[in-house]
Amino acid sequence: MMNPARFSRPLPGLVAEAARMNSFIDPEKIDGTVLAPIVSAASERAQKLPAVCALEEAKGREERAALFLRAGLAESRTGCFEAQLRSGGSRMILEVKAASPSKGLMREEVDLTDYARVYGRYADAVSVLTEPQFFGGSFERLAALRLLTEKPLLAKDFIVSREQILAAFRSGADAVLLMLSVLSDEGYRLLADYARALGLEILTEASTPEEARHAVELGARVIGINNRNLRTLEVDLARAPAIANELSGHPVIVAESGYRNAADILEARAKSPAIRAFLCGSALSVARDLSTGVRELLYGHSKCCGITRAGDAMNALKAGAVAIGIILAPRSKRRVTLEDARGLIEEIRRGAGAIGLSAEIAAVIDAAQLDEVPAIASALKPDVLQIHGDLSDETLKRLHADFPALRLAPAVTPEGLSADALEELARRIQKLIEDKTIDRAVLDSARLGRTGGTGRAFDFSLLRFFRTIPRIVIAGGLSQANAAAAAHAFGENFFGLDFNSGVEDAPGIKSPEKLREAFGAIRGISR
Repeated sequence: MMNPARFSRPLPGLVAEAARMNSFIDPEKIDGTVLAPIVSAASERAQKLPAVCALEEAKGREERAALFLRAGLAESRTGCFEAQLRSGGSRMILEVKAASPSKGLMREEVDLTDYARVYGRYADAVSVLTEPQFFGGSFERLAALRLLTEKPLLAKDFIVSREQILAAFRSGADAVLLMLSVLSDEGYRLLADYARALGLEILTEASTPEEARHAVELGARVIGINNRNLRTLEVDLARAPAIANELSGHPVIVAESGYRNAADILEARAKSPAIRAFLCGSALSVARDLSTGVRELLYGHSKCCGITRAGDAMNALKAGAVAIGIILAPRSKRRVTLEDARGLIEEIRRGAGAIGLSAEIAAVIDAAQLDEVPAIASALKPDVLQIHGDLSDETLKRLHADFPALRLAPAVTPEGLSADALEELARRIQKLIEDKTIDRAVLDSARLGRTGGTGRAFDFSLLRFFRTIPRIVIAGGLSQANAAAAAHAFGENFFGLDFNSGVEDAPGIKSPEKLREAFGAIRGISR
Protein backbone atom coordinates (compact mmCIF):
# COMPACT_ATOMS: atom_id res chain seq x y z
CA MET A 1 0.00 0.00 0.00
CA MET A 2 1.34 3.43 -0.96
CA ASN A 3 1.84 6.36 1.39
CA PRO A 4 -0.22 9.38 0.21
CA ALA A 5 2.34 11.76 1.74
CA ARG A 6 4.87 10.48 -0.82
CA PHE A 7 3.15 12.26 -3.66
CA SER A 8 3.28 16.04 -3.43
CA ARG A 9 2.66 18.55 -6.21
CA PRO A 10 5.99 19.53 -7.79
CA LEU A 11 6.88 23.22 -7.74
CA PRO A 12 8.24 25.18 -10.70
CA GLY A 13 12.02 25.19 -10.73
CA LEU A 14 15.15 24.82 -12.78
CA VAL A 15 16.57 21.68 -14.31
CA ALA A 16 19.16 20.24 -11.93
CA GLU A 17 22.80 20.72 -12.87
CA ALA A 18 23.35 16.98 -13.27
CA ALA A 19 20.37 16.74 -15.64
CA ARG A 20 21.70 19.64 -17.72
CA MET A 21 24.52 17.33 -18.72
CA ASN A 22 21.94 15.02 -20.34
CA SER A 23 22.27 15.75 -24.06
CA PHE A 24 18.77 14.45 -24.84
CA ILE A 25 17.06 17.18 -22.78
CA ASP A 26 16.40 20.78 -23.81
CA PRO A 27 16.55 22.63 -20.44
CA GLU A 28 15.34 25.89 -21.97
CA LYS A 29 11.96 24.30 -22.70
CA ILE A 30 11.31 23.37 -19.08
CA ASP A 31 13.23 25.77 -16.85
CA GLY A 32 10.83 27.62 -14.56
CA THR A 33 8.07 25.00 -14.93
CA VAL A 34 6.83 22.03 -12.90
CA LEU A 35 8.45 19.79 -15.52
CA ALA A 36 11.91 20.78 -14.30
CA PRO A 37 11.91 18.74 -11.06
CA ILE A 38 10.15 15.80 -12.73
CA VAL A 39 12.62 15.63 -15.61
CA SER A 40 15.58 16.15 -13.28
CA ALA A 41 14.43 13.18 -11.20
CA ALA A 42 13.95 11.09 -14.36
CA SER A 43 17.48 11.87 -15.51
CA GLU A 44 18.89 10.94 -12.11
CA ARG A 45 17.00 7.60 -12.08
CA ALA A 46 18.16 6.82 -15.61
CA GLN A 47 21.77 6.92 -14.44
CA LYS A 48 21.02 4.08 -12.04
CA LEU A 49 19.61 1.77 -14.73
CA PRO A 50 21.88 -0.76 -16.47
CA ALA A 51 24.09 0.97 -19.01
CA VAL A 52 23.19 0.48 -22.65
CA CYS A 53 25.85 -1.68 -24.26
CA ALA A 54 25.89 -4.78 -26.42
CA LEU A 55 25.84 -7.00 -23.34
CA GLU A 56 22.90 -5.21 -21.73
CA GLU A 57 20.93 -5.23 -24.98
CA ALA A 58 21.55 -8.96 -25.27
CA LYS A 59 20.36 -9.47 -21.70
CA GLY A 60 17.35 -7.26 -22.42
CA ARG A 61 16.41 -9.33 -25.46
CA GLU A 62 16.74 -12.54 -23.47
CA GLU A 63 14.58 -11.19 -20.67
CA ARG A 64 11.96 -9.94 -23.14
CA ALA A 65 11.89 -13.27 -24.96
CA ALA A 66 11.45 -15.12 -21.67
CA LEU A 67 8.72 -12.71 -20.58
CA PHE A 68 6.80 -13.09 -23.84
CA LEU A 69 7.20 -16.87 -23.71
CA ARG A 70 5.68 -16.91 -20.22
CA ALA A 71 2.88 -14.64 -21.43
CA GLY A 72 2.19 -16.93 -24.39
CA LEU A 73 2.83 -14.11 -26.88
CA ALA A 74 4.81 -13.86 -30.08
CA GLU A 75 7.85 -11.70 -29.38
CA SER A 76 7.59 -9.91 -32.73
CA ARG A 77 4.65 -7.51 -32.32
CA THR A 78 6.00 -4.43 -34.11
CA GLY A 79 3.13 -2.33 -35.42
CA CYS A 80 0.43 -3.68 -33.11
CA PHE A 81 0.07 -0.41 -31.16
CA GLU A 82 -0.55 1.81 -34.20
CA ALA A 83 -2.65 -0.86 -35.91
CA GLN A 84 -5.06 -1.00 -32.99
CA LEU A 85 -5.48 2.77 -33.01
CA ARG A 86 -6.12 2.83 -36.76
CA SER A 87 -8.92 0.26 -36.52
CA GLY A 88 -11.68 2.85 -37.03
CA GLY A 89 -14.03 4.66 -34.69
CA SER A 90 -12.96 6.09 -31.36
CA ARG A 91 -10.16 3.97 -29.89
CA MET A 92 -9.14 3.94 -26.24
CA ILE A 93 -5.76 3.76 -24.53
CA LEU A 94 -6.65 3.09 -20.89
CA GLU A 95 -4.07 3.77 -18.24
CA VAL A 96 -2.71 2.12 -15.11
CA LYS A 97 -1.81 5.04 -12.86
CA ALA A 98 -1.61 5.23 -9.07
CA ALA A 99 -0.80 8.92 -8.62
CA SER A 100 -0.20 12.16 -10.48
CA PRO A 101 1.46 15.51 -9.74
CA SER A 102 -1.88 17.34 -9.97
CA LYS A 103 -4.01 14.91 -7.91
CA GLY A 104 -1.53 13.15 -5.63
CA LEU A 105 -2.24 9.53 -4.68
CA MET A 106 -5.40 8.27 -6.38
CA ARG A 107 -5.20 4.51 -5.91
CA GLU A 108 -3.47 2.98 -2.89
CA GLU A 109 -3.58 -0.56 -4.28
CA VAL A 110 -3.18 -1.40 -7.95
CA ASP A 111 -4.84 -4.76 -8.64
CA LEU A 112 -3.28 -5.78 -11.94
CA THR A 113 -5.54 -8.81 -12.26
CA ASP A 114 -8.56 -6.49 -12.19
CA TYR A 115 -6.93 -4.08 -14.64
CA ALA A 116 -6.04 -6.90 -17.02
CA ARG A 117 -9.56 -8.34 -16.88
CA VAL A 118 -11.37 -5.03 -17.40
CA TYR A 119 -8.94 -3.38 -19.81
CA GLY A 120 -8.64 -6.66 -21.68
CA ARG A 121 -12.34 -6.38 -22.48
CA TYR A 122 -12.65 -2.67 -23.28
CA ALA A 123 -9.22 -1.12 -24.07
CA ASP A 124 -7.54 -1.04 -27.46
CA ALA A 125 -4.15 -0.48 -25.81
CA VAL A 126 -2.94 0.00 -22.24
CA SER A 127 -0.67 2.74 -20.92
CA VAL A 128 1.40 1.88 -17.84
CA LEU A 129 3.08 4.61 -15.81
CA THR A 130 6.65 3.59 -15.02
CA GLU A 131 7.66 6.88 -13.33
CA PRO A 132 7.84 6.15 -9.56
CA GLN A 133 8.38 9.47 -7.79
CA PHE A 134 5.40 11.51 -8.99
CA PHE A 135 3.14 8.85 -10.55
CA GLY A 136 3.74 5.78 -8.37
CA GLY A 137 4.68 3.61 -11.34
CA SER A 138 7.42 1.09 -12.06
CA PHE A 139 8.89 -1.09 -14.78
CA GLU A 140 8.12 -4.07 -12.53
CA ARG A 141 4.42 -3.27 -12.81
CA LEU A 142 4.73 -3.07 -16.59
CA ALA A 143 6.41 -6.49 -16.69
CA ALA A 144 3.80 -7.98 -14.37
CA LEU A 145 0.96 -6.70 -16.55
CA ARG A 146 2.67 -8.08 -19.66
CA LEU A 147 2.07 -11.56 -18.23
CA LEU A 148 -1.65 -10.82 -17.85
CA THR A 149 -2.71 -9.22 -21.14
CA GLU A 150 -2.18 -9.46 -24.89
CA LYS A 151 -3.10 -5.80 -25.38
CA PRO A 152 -0.42 -3.46 -26.76
CA LEU A 153 1.40 -1.84 -23.83
CA LEU A 154 2.72 1.71 -23.76
CA ALA A 155 5.50 2.51 -21.30
CA LYS A 156 4.62 6.01 -20.13
CA ASP A 157 7.45 7.92 -18.51
CA PHE A 158 9.55 11.03 -18.86
CA ILE A 159 12.03 9.24 -21.09
CA VAL A 160 15.36 11.03 -21.33
CA SER A 161 17.74 8.11 -21.89
CA ARG A 162 18.35 4.94 -23.87
CA GLU A 163 18.48 3.09 -20.55
CA GLN A 164 14.79 3.82 -19.91
CA ILE A 165 13.88 2.61 -23.38
CA LEU A 166 15.83 -0.61 -22.82
CA ALA A 167 14.07 -1.06 -19.46
CA ALA A 168 10.69 -0.62 -21.18
CA PHE A 169 11.70 -3.11 -23.87
CA ARG A 170 12.83 -5.80 -21.44
CA SER A 171 9.62 -5.21 -19.39
CA GLY A 172 7.44 -6.12 -22.38
CA ALA A 173 6.38 -2.73 -23.75
CA ASP A 174 5.20 -2.44 -27.34
CA ALA A 175 5.57 1.36 -27.43
CA VAL A 176 7.20 4.20 -25.51
CA LEU A 177 6.30 7.85 -24.94
CA LEU A 178 8.67 10.58 -26.17
CA MET A 179 7.79 14.15 -25.20
CA LEU A 180 8.69 17.08 -27.44
CA SER A 181 8.13 19.40 -24.48
CA VAL A 182 11.18 17.82 -22.82
CA LEU A 183 13.57 16.61 -25.51
CA SER A 184 15.83 18.46 -27.90
CA ASP A 185 15.34 17.72 -31.59
CA GLU A 186 18.52 15.68 -31.70
CA GLY A 187 17.59 13.95 -28.45
CA TYR A 188 14.20 12.96 -29.87
CA ARG A 189 15.74 11.59 -33.08
CA LEU A 190 18.37 9.54 -31.26
CA LEU A 191 15.90 8.07 -28.76
CA ALA A 192 13.33 7.38 -31.48
CA ASP A 193 15.94 5.60 -33.59
CA TYR A 194 17.00 3.50 -30.62
CA ALA A 195 13.40 2.56 -29.78
CA ARG A 196 12.68 1.57 -33.38
CA ALA A 197 15.88 -0.49 -33.49
CA LEU A 198 14.44 -2.52 -30.62
CA GLY A 199 11.13 -2.92 -32.46
CA LEU A 200 9.28 -0.46 -30.23
CA GLU A 201 6.71 2.01 -31.53
CA ILE A 202 6.58 5.64 -30.42
CA LEU A 203 3.82 7.86 -29.12
CA THR A 204 5.20 11.35 -29.78
CA GLU A 205 3.62 13.81 -27.38
CA ALA A 206 2.96 17.47 -28.15
CA SER A 207 1.29 20.06 -25.95
CA THR A 208 1.32 23.10 -28.25
CA PRO A 209 0.42 23.68 -31.91
CA GLU A 210 4.09 24.27 -32.69
CA GLU A 211 5.14 20.97 -31.11
CA ALA A 212 2.37 19.11 -32.94
CA ARG A 213 3.40 20.52 -36.31
CA HIS A 214 7.01 19.67 -35.50
CA ALA A 215 5.97 16.10 -34.67
CA VAL A 216 4.57 15.80 -38.19
CA GLU A 217 7.84 17.21 -39.60
CA LEU A 218 9.77 14.62 -37.57
CA GLY A 219 7.74 11.86 -39.23
CA ALA A 220 5.82 10.80 -36.12
CA ARG A 221 3.17 8.21 -36.96
CA VAL A 222 1.28 8.43 -33.66
CA ILE A 223 0.98 11.89 -32.09
CA GLY A 224 -0.44 12.49 -28.64
CA ILE A 225 -1.86 15.97 -28.01
CA ASN A 226 -1.97 16.77 -24.33
CA ASN A 227 -4.85 18.92 -23.08
CA ARG A 228 -2.76 19.64 -20.01
CA ASN A 229 -0.42 22.60 -20.04
CA LEU A 230 2.67 20.74 -18.87
CA ARG A 231 4.15 23.93 -17.54
CA THR A 232 1.22 24.81 -15.23
CA LEU A 233 -0.68 21.45 -15.08
CA GLU A 234 -3.92 23.24 -16.05
CA VAL A 235 -6.30 21.35 -18.38
CA ASP A 236 -8.19 22.75 -21.38
CA LEU A 237 -10.27 20.14 -23.22
CA ALA A 238 -10.52 22.43 -26.26
CA ARG A 239 -6.75 22.18 -26.80
CA ALA A 240 -6.48 18.73 -28.45
CA PRO A 241 -9.37 19.18 -30.93
CA ALA A 242 -8.13 22.64 -31.95
CA ILE A 243 -4.57 21.42 -32.54
CA ALA A 244 -5.70 18.21 -34.27
CA ASN A 245 -7.73 20.20 -36.79
CA GLU A 246 -4.59 22.10 -37.84
CA LEU A 247 -2.42 19.08 -38.59
CA SER A 248 -1.67 17.79 -42.06
CA GLY A 249 -0.64 14.32 -43.11
CA HIS A 250 -2.15 11.13 -41.76
CA PRO A 251 -0.74 10.46 -38.29
CA VAL A 252 -2.86 8.79 -35.65
CA ILE A 253 -3.98 11.61 -33.34
CA VAL A 254 -4.39 10.65 -29.66
CA ALA A 255 -6.09 13.15 -27.35
CA GLU A 256 -4.69 13.00 -23.81
CA SER A 257 -5.60 14.21 -20.31
CA GLY A 258 -8.70 15.49 -18.59
CA TYR A 259 -11.40 13.22 -19.99
CA ARG A 260 -13.78 12.56 -17.10
CA ASN A 261 -16.74 10.91 -18.81
CA ALA A 262 -18.30 9.86 -22.09
CA ALA A 263 -19.68 13.37 -22.67
CA ASP A 264 -16.16 14.83 -22.72
CA ILE A 265 -15.08 12.29 -25.32
CA LEU A 266 -18.18 12.78 -27.48
CA GLU A 267 -17.62 16.53 -27.39
CA ALA A 268 -14.00 16.16 -28.48
CA ARG A 269 -14.97 13.83 -31.33
CA ALA A 270 -17.61 16.32 -32.49
CA LYS A 271 -15.05 19.15 -32.50
CA SER A 272 -12.38 17.17 -34.32
CA PRO A 273 -13.02 14.03 -36.40
CA ALA A 274 -9.22 13.91 -36.81
CA ILE A 275 -8.89 12.50 -33.28
CA ARG A 276 -8.69 8.73 -33.60
CA ALA A 277 -7.99 7.74 -30.00
CA PHE A 278 -8.12 8.93 -26.41
CA LEU A 279 -5.70 8.25 -23.56
CA CYS A 280 -7.55 8.21 -20.24
CA GLY A 281 -6.18 7.53 -16.78
CA SER A 282 -7.11 9.71 -13.81
CA ALA A 283 -10.88 9.25 -14.17
CA LEU A 284 -10.35 5.50 -13.89
CA SER A 285 -7.79 5.76 -11.10
CA VAL A 286 -10.35 7.49 -8.86
CA ALA A 287 -13.28 5.24 -9.84
CA ARG A 288 -14.61 3.21 -6.91
CA ASP A 289 -15.20 0.27 -9.24
CA LEU A 290 -12.88 -0.02 -12.22
CA SER A 291 -15.31 -1.94 -14.43
CA THR A 292 -18.07 0.63 -13.88
CA GLY A 293 -15.67 3.52 -14.41
CA VAL A 294 -14.49 2.15 -17.75
CA ARG A 295 -17.99 1.47 -19.07
CA GLU A 296 -19.23 4.91 -17.98
CA LEU A 297 -16.23 6.54 -19.67
CA LEU A 298 -16.76 4.70 -22.95
CA TYR A 299 -20.54 4.35 -23.15
CA GLY A 300 -22.08 6.53 -20.46
CA HIS A 301 -24.19 5.20 -17.61
CA SER A 302 -26.22 3.12 -20.05
CA LYS A 303 -28.76 0.40 -19.41
CA CYS A 304 -30.25 -2.61 -21.11
CA CYS A 305 -33.88 -2.93 -20.09
CA GLY A 306 -36.46 -5.68 -20.43
CA ILE A 307 -34.04 -8.44 -19.42
CA THR A 308 -35.71 -11.83 -18.95
CA ARG A 309 -32.65 -14.09 -19.15
CA ALA A 310 -29.41 -13.92 -17.18
CA GLY A 311 -27.35 -14.71 -20.26
CA ASP A 312 -28.71 -11.63 -22.00
CA ALA A 313 -27.70 -9.54 -19.00
CA MET A 314 -24.14 -10.88 -19.22
CA ASN A 315 -23.98 -10.00 -22.91
CA ALA A 316 -25.27 -6.50 -22.17
CA LEU A 317 -22.67 -5.94 -19.44
CA LYS A 318 -19.88 -7.18 -21.70
CA ALA A 319 -21.08 -4.89 -24.49
CA GLY A 320 -20.87 -1.88 -22.16
CA ALA A 321 -24.05 -1.59 -20.11
CA VAL A 322 -23.71 -0.46 -16.50
CA ALA A 323 -27.33 -1.10 -15.54
CA ILE A 324 -29.76 -3.96 -16.13
CA GLY A 325 -33.51 -3.34 -16.14
CA ILE A 326 -36.02 -5.93 -14.90
CA ILE A 327 -39.60 -5.00 -15.80
CA LEU A 328 -42.33 -5.77 -13.26
CA ALA A 329 -45.05 -3.69 -14.94
CA PRO A 330 -48.03 -5.96 -15.84
CA ARG A 331 -48.64 -4.27 -19.21
CA SER A 332 -45.18 -5.12 -20.57
CA LYS A 333 -44.44 -8.01 -22.94
CA ARG A 334 -41.20 -8.38 -20.98
CA ARG A 335 -42.79 -8.55 -17.57
CA VAL A 336 -41.16 -10.80 -14.98
CA THR A 337 -43.04 -11.86 -11.84
CA LEU A 338 -41.66 -10.84 -8.48
CA GLU A 339 -40.63 -14.39 -7.64
CA ASP A 340 -38.99 -14.97 -11.02
CA ALA A 341 -37.29 -11.58 -10.76
CA ARG A 342 -35.75 -12.59 -7.44
CA GLY A 343 -34.09 -15.66 -8.97
CA LEU A 344 -33.13 -13.79 -12.13
CA ILE A 345 -31.41 -10.99 -10.21
CA GLU A 346 -29.53 -13.46 -8.02
CA GLU A 347 -28.29 -15.23 -11.15
CA ILE A 348 -27.29 -11.93 -12.78
CA ARG A 349 -25.34 -10.80 -9.73
CA ARG A 350 -23.53 -14.13 -9.49
CA GLY A 351 -22.72 -14.12 -13.18
CA ALA A 352 -21.52 -10.52 -13.17
CA GLY A 353 -19.21 -11.23 -10.25
CA ALA A 354 -17.79 -14.25 -12.04
CA ILE A 355 -16.75 -12.14 -15.05
CA GLY A 356 -15.50 -9.24 -12.92
CA LEU A 357 -18.19 -6.73 -13.88
CA SER A 358 -20.51 -4.89 -11.53
CA ALA A 359 -24.21 -4.71 -12.40
CA GLU A 360 -26.62 -2.00 -11.28
CA ILE A 361 -30.11 -3.52 -11.06
CA ALA A 362 -33.14 -1.37 -11.91
CA ALA A 363 -36.65 -2.56 -11.08
CA VAL A 364 -39.09 -1.02 -13.57
CA ILE A 365 -42.70 -0.46 -12.50
CA ASP A 366 -45.81 1.57 -13.33
CA ALA A 367 -47.01 4.39 -11.10
CA ALA A 368 -50.06 2.25 -10.30
CA GLN A 369 -47.77 -0.24 -8.51
CA LEU A 370 -46.52 2.09 -5.77
CA ASP A 371 -48.18 -0.02 -3.09
CA GLU A 372 -45.93 -2.91 -4.21
CA VAL A 373 -42.70 -0.99 -3.62
CA PRO A 374 -42.14 -2.32 -0.07
CA ALA A 375 -42.35 -5.91 -1.32
CA ILE A 376 -40.16 -5.16 -4.34
CA ALA A 377 -37.53 -3.43 -2.22
CA SER A 378 -37.49 -6.28 0.29
CA ALA A 379 -37.48 -9.16 -2.19
CA LEU A 380 -35.20 -7.81 -4.91
CA LYS A 381 -33.05 -5.17 -3.20
CA PRO A 382 -32.70 -3.27 -6.48
CA ASP A 383 -30.29 -0.37 -6.79
CA VAL A 384 -32.69 1.76 -8.82
CA LEU A 385 -36.48 2.04 -9.00
CA GLN A 386 -37.65 3.28 -12.42
CA ILE A 387 -41.28 4.39 -12.39
CA HIS A 388 -43.39 5.06 -15.48
CA GLY A 389 -46.46 7.27 -15.20
CA ASP A 390 -47.55 10.50 -13.58
CA LEU A 391 -46.00 11.14 -10.19
CA SER A 392 -46.22 14.28 -8.10
CA ASP A 393 -43.15 15.78 -6.46
CA GLU A 394 -44.70 14.98 -3.09
CA THR A 395 -45.03 11.30 -4.02
CA LEU A 396 -41.40 11.15 -5.12
CA LYS A 397 -40.22 12.87 -1.94
CA ARG A 398 -42.23 10.44 0.17
CA LEU A 399 -40.77 7.47 -1.70
CA HIS A 400 -37.28 8.85 -1.21
CA ALA A 401 -37.88 9.31 2.50
CA ASP A 402 -39.39 5.83 2.92
CA PHE A 403 -36.76 4.04 0.81
CA PRO A 404 -33.53 6.06 1.03
CA ALA A 405 -31.43 3.16 -0.31
CA LEU A 406 -33.42 3.13 -3.56
CA ARG A 407 -32.24 5.52 -6.26
CA LEU A 408 -35.36 6.85 -7.95
CA ALA A 409 -35.60 7.27 -11.73
CA PRO A 410 -38.98 8.57 -12.88
CA ALA A 411 -39.64 8.02 -16.59
CA VAL A 412 -41.41 10.88 -18.37
CA THR A 413 -42.71 11.38 -21.90
CA PRO A 414 -42.13 14.92 -23.16
CA GLU A 415 -43.71 14.29 -26.57
CA GLY A 416 -46.83 16.31 -27.29
CA LEU A 417 -46.12 18.97 -24.68
CA SER A 418 -46.01 22.68 -25.47
CA ALA A 419 -42.75 24.60 -25.23
CA ASP A 420 -43.89 26.16 -21.95
CA ALA A 421 -44.80 22.74 -20.54
CA LEU A 422 -41.45 21.31 -21.63
CA GLU A 423 -39.58 24.14 -19.94
CA GLU A 424 -41.57 23.59 -16.76
CA LEU A 425 -40.91 19.82 -16.88
CA ALA A 426 -37.18 20.48 -17.31
CA ARG A 427 -37.14 22.88 -14.35
CA ARG A 428 -39.00 20.35 -12.22
CA ILE A 429 -36.61 17.50 -13.08
CA GLN A 430 -33.56 19.67 -12.44
CA LYS A 431 -34.82 20.68 -9.00
CA LEU A 432 -35.65 17.09 -8.04
CA ILE A 433 -32.13 16.01 -9.06
CA GLU A 434 -30.49 18.94 -7.26
CA ASP A 435 -32.52 18.16 -4.12
CA LYS A 436 -31.40 14.51 -4.45
CA THR A 437 -35.04 13.41 -4.38
CA ILE A 438 -34.39 11.51 -7.59
CA ASP A 439 -31.11 10.12 -8.88
CA ARG A 440 -31.90 10.58 -12.56
CA ALA A 441 -34.79 10.94 -15.00
CA VAL A 442 -35.59 8.83 -18.06
CA LEU A 443 -36.94 10.54 -21.18
CA ASP A 444 -39.02 7.99 -23.07
CA SER A 445 -41.24 7.89 -26.13
CA ALA A 446 -44.84 6.69 -26.15
CA ARG A 447 -47.09 4.73 -28.49
CA LEU A 448 -50.85 4.67 -27.98
CA GLY A 449 -50.34 5.98 -24.46
CA ARG A 450 -47.80 3.28 -23.55
CA THR A 451 -44.14 3.86 -22.67
CA GLY A 452 -41.20 1.49 -22.33
CA GLY A 453 -40.27 -1.05 -24.99
CA THR A 454 -42.68 0.29 -27.60
CA GLY A 455 -39.99 0.46 -30.29
CA ARG A 456 -40.96 4.03 -31.14
CA ALA A 457 -37.90 6.24 -31.54
CA PHE A 458 -37.54 9.24 -29.25
CA ASP A 459 -37.76 12.69 -30.85
CA PHE A 460 -34.23 13.99 -30.32
CA SER A 461 -35.29 17.57 -31.14
CA LEU A 462 -36.93 17.71 -27.70
CA LEU A 463 -33.57 17.25 -26.00
CA ARG A 464 -32.82 20.96 -26.38
CA PHE A 465 -35.07 21.59 -23.38
CA PHE A 466 -33.09 19.18 -21.17
CA ARG A 467 -29.45 19.61 -22.28
CA THR A 468 -28.41 21.62 -19.23
CA ILE A 469 -29.62 18.92 -16.83
CA PRO A 470 -27.16 16.26 -15.68
CA ARG A 471 -28.21 12.62 -15.18
CA ILE A 472 -30.80 12.36 -17.95
CA VAL A 473 -31.18 8.94 -19.59
CA ILE A 474 -32.52 8.78 -23.14
CA ALA A 475 -34.84 5.87 -24.02
CA GLY A 476 -37.24 4.95 -26.80
CA GLY A 477 -36.45 2.84 -29.86
CA LEU A 478 -32.68 3.04 -29.47
CA SER A 479 -30.55 0.73 -31.60
CA GLN A 480 -27.30 0.60 -33.53
CA ALA A 481 -28.91 2.88 -36.12
CA ASN A 482 -29.50 5.85 -33.81
CA ALA A 483 -27.42 5.32 -30.65
CA ALA A 484 -24.62 7.63 -31.79
CA ALA A 485 -27.10 10.33 -32.81
CA ALA A 486 -28.82 10.09 -29.43
CA ALA A 487 -25.56 10.42 -27.53
CA HIS A 488 -24.31 13.34 -29.62
CA ALA A 489 -27.71 15.06 -29.53
CA PHE A 490 -27.58 15.47 -25.78
CA GLY A 491 -24.24 17.26 -25.84
CA GLU A 492 -21.87 18.00 -22.97
CA ASN A 493 -24.21 16.65 -20.26
CA PHE A 494 -24.73 13.26 -21.91
CA PHE A 495 -25.32 10.70 -19.16
CA GLY A 496 -26.56 7.47 -20.71
CA LEU A 497 -28.87 5.55 -23.05
CA ASP A 498 -31.54 2.95 -22.28
CA PHE A 499 -31.75 0.11 -24.82
CA ASN A 500 -34.64 -2.34 -25.05
CA SER A 501 -36.58 -3.38 -28.16
CA GLY A 502 -33.91 -2.08 -30.54
CA VAL A 503 -31.44 -4.77 -29.40
CA GLU A 504 -33.90 -7.70 -29.49
CA ASP A 505 -34.68 -10.61 -31.77
CA ALA A 506 -38.07 -10.94 -30.05
CA PRO A 507 -39.66 -9.32 -26.97
CA GLY A 508 -37.44 -10.16 -24.00
CA ILE A 509 -34.85 -11.96 -26.16
CA LYS A 510 -31.76 -9.80 -26.59
CA SER A 511 -29.38 -10.25 -29.52
CA PRO A 512 -25.65 -10.38 -28.63
CA GLU A 513 -24.78 -8.94 -32.04
CA LYS A 514 -27.26 -6.07 -31.76
CA LEU A 515 -26.01 -5.27 -28.27
CA ARG A 516 -22.39 -5.12 -29.46
CA GLU A 517 -23.35 -3.01 -32.46
CA ALA A 518 -25.49 -0.59 -30.42
CA PHE A 519 -22.82 0.06 -27.80
CA GLY A 520 -20.12 0.16 -30.46
CA ALA A 521 -22.10 2.85 -32.27
CA ILE A 522 -21.71 5.18 -29.28
CA ARG A 523 -17.94 5.06 -29.95
CA GLY A 524 -18.33 5.07 -33.71
CA ILE A 525 -17.11 1.50 -33.90
CA SER A 526 -18.60 -1.17 -36.13
CA ARG A 527 -18.09 -4.47 -34.31
